[in-house]
Amino acid sequence: MLFNSYIFIFVFLPIVLAGFYFIHNKRIQLPYLFLCSIFFYAYWSKTFVFLLLFTVILDFYFARTIFISQNQRLRKFLLILSITINFSVLGFFKYYDFFATSINDTLSFVHQKPLVPLLHLILPIGISFYTFQSMSYVIDVYRRTSSAHAGLLEFASYVTFFPHQISGPLVRHNVIVPQLENASTYVYHSDHFWRGLYFFIFGLSKKVLIADRIAPAIDPIILNMANASNLEAWLAMLGYSMQLYFDFSGYSDMAVGLGLLMNIQFPQNFNSPYKSTSVTEFWRRWHITLSSWLRDYLYISLGGNRRGHYRTYINLFLTMLIGGLWHGANWTFVAWGFLHGSALVAEKSLKPYLGFLFRIRFVSWLSTFFFTCLAWIFFRSPNFTIASIWLKKIFFINYDISMKLFYLLTKYKDRFYFALGLACILAFFSKNTWENDFPPSLKRAALLALLFVICLTYLGQESPFLYFQF
Repeated sequence: MLFNSYIFIFVFLPIVLAGFYFIHNKRIQLPYLFLCSIFFYAYWSKTFVFLLLFTVILDFYFARTIFISQNQRLRKFLLILSITINFSVLGFFKYYDFFATSINDTLSFVHQKPLVPLLHLILPIGISFYTFQSMSYVIDVYRRTSSAHAGLLEFASYVTFFPHQISGPLVRHNVIVPQLENASTYVYHSDHFWRGLYFFIFGLSKKVLIADRIAPAIDPIILNMANASNLEAWLAMLGYSMQLYFDFSGYSDMAVGLGLLMNIQFPQNFNSPYKSTSVTEFWRRWHITLSSWLRDYLYISLGGNRRGHYRTYINLFLTMLIGGLWHGANWTFVAWGFLHGSALVAEKSLKPYLGFLFRIRFVSWLSTFFFTCLAWIFFRSPNFTIASIWLKKIFFINYDISMKLFYLLTKYKDRFYFALGLACILAFFSKNTWENDFPPSLKRAALLALLFVICLTYLGQESPFLYFQF
């Protein structure tokens, strides 16, 4: 069930909100919200909902035992067991076929028969997100930076809460659980509801009016990159960079809006990342909740910056490499993480010597954006062959240089140019949804209604959010 679908907007969401506000009893409202979230997940898979519940129950009781135990060896054993089980489940479903294929390809390269059978596993939707969220709770309790939560229902409602269940934001338990425990959450607040409508409709507009208008134009180009022109390669690179940003930030805005409709406040996940003047700044602005998770639970666990410059560089590089693999079971994602890790290390190590370049704002912005777009080529390409062809055409080192349009279909061309132009204006020059005040007024209500009606005309062409695959 997609946020940008008729059944979600006109059936599921009204039923959830009506029940949530008409019950007027927290002891019933919270179980009701939990059951709605379970139904939301089960709508996709009745089988994998049990895997989700297994993760929730396992980590809740592991964390509770770790919290009350004074035996450090037992606490550490349970932490390791929790991490092992969580990563084993995630690794099996997400990476088994990937590593099996890699091993078999290596064997074939040395003229040996493939040994590892492929299982063709279905990836449980949202598993990367809910595993990280649940596991971070156990780690926090072990570190004694958080107490164990008293109620299983509150914790389960946090992990399964349908607005962030599938693709984030990657919210922390100490942000959401206290809100679920607070009685004022279950009372209607008009300011939260208005703000929720604003975030949801603007997020829907990003997805439907921008990202989904770019996708059908650039997908044929990428599919036929070997025969595409240099101009089309550039348009595909810029187009995908904008499609991904408006698709994912649109989803995040919709999730924030849905949370606010029920008085649950999520943290900001995007802060105009394409305005960044360094790769370091980019990662403070892009997918903020994942960046902070990787920093707190991976980078710091590796040692952070506490062991000298060279170890800091290694930790930073490894964090980005693993972050790349987290995004998907493909070596192209590892390459994307490799590029960003290398760029972060290069910035930190060279800034004392080339600081004058960082002070020229336009140069630093342009180089950062161009690097980000180049890295997205690996993120989007299904394999290195397409990525290498794409890069050659970007740098005009192919043998058949052309500025013609072969695969940018006429029926998509005008919508593509309009959506791409609008995306660039919004990404480079406009305030983002968090920076706009947007207080309630009749004029603004009319604007929201107009945007919503325009979006409705495109819902028949609904498409999944890009980050659903992760």
